[in-house]
Amino acid sequence: MTKAQVLVVGAGLAGVGAAVELARAGQPVLVADRAPRAGGAIHRQPLPGRAAISSHAARWDRLIAEAQALPIDWAFETKFAGLDHTGTALLSGATNRLMRPAALVLALGAREAVRPRTGWTLPNVTTAGALQIELKTQGLAPQGRVLLAGNGPLLIAVAAQMTRLGNPPVAIVESAAPFAHPLHSLALPLSYLREAAGYMATLIRARVPILTRAEVVAIRAEGTALSVRVETPKGPRVFTVDRVGLHDGIRKNDGGVTACAAVPVLALGDCAEVLGARAALASGRAGGIALARALTNGTPRETVPSTTLVRERAAQQRLARIYAHDAMARLADLPGGTVICRCEGGTLDDLRALGPTPRVRELRLLGRFGMGPCQGRSCGEWVARASADDPGLPPPDTPLGRARWPLAPIAIADLIAATSDTGAAPLPSEGT
Repeated sequence: MTKAQVLVVGAGLAGVGAAVELARAGQPVLVADRAPRAGGAIHRQPLPGRAAISSHAARWDRLIAEAQALPIDWAFETKFAGLDHTGTALLSGATNRLMRPAALVLALGAREAVRPRTGWTLPNVTTAGALQIELKTQGLAPQGRVLLAGNGPLLIAVAAQMTRLGNPPVAIVESAAPFAHPLHSLALPLSYLREAAGYMATLIRARVPILTRAEVVAIRAEGTALSVRVETPKGPRVFTVDRVGLHDGIRKNDGGVTACAAVPVLALGDCAEVLGARAALASGRAGGIALARALTNGTPRETVPSTTLVRERAAQQRLARIYAHDAMARLADLPGGTVICRCEGGTLDDLRALGPTPRVRELRLLGRFGMGPCQGRSCGEWVARASADDPGLPPPDTPLGRARWPLAPIAIADLIAATSDTGAAPLPSEGT
């Protein structure tokens, strides 16, 4: 009897690290990823003929060489659409398959958070992460006049990468005051300081303005350009640009998958806890070893103590203090017509019309919040904060309830075309 495969969703550092350890232990493994090649967000690979600009490339090269030497199956340009109560997983896209894996490993990385602002849904307003994906896949800096705004160290990284490729941003608008905490910064690991110093040296040489304690309060279209109003401690400023990249931190991303009694489910890397690339590989390898042990001899998966994870957890907590600011005050001050749910076009006025502290059922069925393709992954945090008695409290992990199956929109044709190796009857084909 053929041994069931372990399904690893995500071909970044954590996913490939787990797959390597599972395959090395003799477990059949299938790695699925939406991208055309392995790499994840950090080591996203360029299009054919484009130059790679990924940092720490040697680390990735060593890992992918390990993976290529092992019997690992790959399914690229493939979406993981969900896991049902029977333990059946659906893959959709280039690979259409219903399978019953021996275990499911979620290595989906982190998701980018963007706080609603006036004009944030306009064309050419994207996330800073989307600009970085463009930069890495094209091997070129995003073109035109670009403003980066929001909160977090990713803004500095993207700005430096753009600058090195010949198109520095017009400015960086940072909500916090990260340079006001030198003692906190000096306590970060040396690798963090070295990387940050390289980015800052690039930006200083290019004279890229960094506005701290500043906030984008409105974005408006002016012909083919964007007019961006920024509040700073020294008064308002207006930038005329072609593109805006927004970023307000990153969050863990489990994709909405719940525990399943029929199949072990394990989340690794930033999917489980946002600790960055340095911890993702350690988490993936440790999780793969523990899962292989459990599948082989039934030994329960144990939390593997790791000095890397402990160190990176402390570093991320310190970064959170360095970049702390009162984002919720800005959310409360937004005009009522500001879109807060992009999928359904729901505004703050729509949310307020539901009354004080509406229940999840009211938010979804009456307000339509969390009912679009993202199922609340993007808007849930802001909806929960804007409708809470105390918006300063952190929202629950699933503020709009659990995501529904399928977890991602899929084509009916893909569902019909899916091959089944679950032992169940195949899906009916057209005309039957």
